[in-house]
Amino acid sequence: MLQGIPLAVMWRILLILYTLLILSTGVYGSVFVAHSHWEYVIWFPPLSEIQTFGFWLDIIVNIALYIPFAIFFLQHRNSAEVSTFAILIMLALLLSCTVELYQVYSHNRRPSPLDIACNVTGALIGTRFWTIGRYRFRLFSDSKSSTIPIP
Repeated sequence: MLQGIPLAVMWRILLILYTLLILSTGVYGSVFVAHSHWEYVIWFPPLSEIQTFGFWLDIIVNIALYIPFAIFFLQHRNSAEVSTFAILIMLALLLSCTVELYQVYSHNRRPSPLDIACNVTGALIGTRFWTIGRYRFRLFSDSKSSTIPIP
């Protein structure tokens, strides 16, 4: 009989599922075509767009989307080493660039370097939340139990 799920496996599954969620939100509703649309890349948002509620909501959503990604990754690795944080930031950058590059090949999506910056910022904020939880509150590192009991 199965006694429990190891925590490392649980965090890996959550990380994989959440990565798939990020990928699916980045491609949802888009129409992929075999040619690029670099002319639709918003390198610098115009002032008229910056003044809209939707622009700021998009920034908040892009930041918030990567906070759990960082927490799941760090929980999976269960390491506070600088190299782990560097790997996380590189993965967040790679994942974000992948989604934005896909959007370059879509008729109805607008890729933006600002989205990449917001995604990486979200990963950095998630890193901070994880370190606060780990060291101040000991919420994420329970050395007594390495499994989740299954009734």
